[in-house]
Amino acid sequence: MATTLINIALPVVNEIIDDVLDTGSSESYRATFTSSDARDRLATFVLSRLPARYMTVADSECSLEFPRNCYSAEQHRHIRQLVHQGIQKVMTRPVASTPETILPSTWFG
Repeated sequence: MATTLINIALPVVNEIIDDVLDTGSSESYRATFTSSDARDRLATFVLSRLPARYMTVADSECSLEFPRNCYSAEQHRHIRQLVHQGIQKVMTRPVASTPETILPSTWFG
C-alpha cells in the first residue's frame, strides 16, 4: 500500500490566519491580506518560525479532515501570536515588488 506525505502545518496556519483576519483585525488588515502576495508573505513568516510537521496517510485514505487536532492548545496560541506578529511585519513593508527588485542584475549589488 502506497502512502502520501502531507504537510499538516500549512492548513492549520491558513485556518488560523483566516480566523485572526475574520475576527480580530481591522478593515485595513483584511483589505491588505486579500492580496495573495501579502497573504503568502504572512503564511511564510509564520511557517518559517514553526517546526515542520508532516503526516503519512495511505493513498486510499488521503484526506486529512482535522489537521488542527494535531496541535495542542499552547501550540495554537503560539501560531496565533506569530500570525499577529506577521501581520505587523507585513504591514510595515510594501507588498508589491518594484521592477528593480525583480531584475537578476540587481540581486548582487
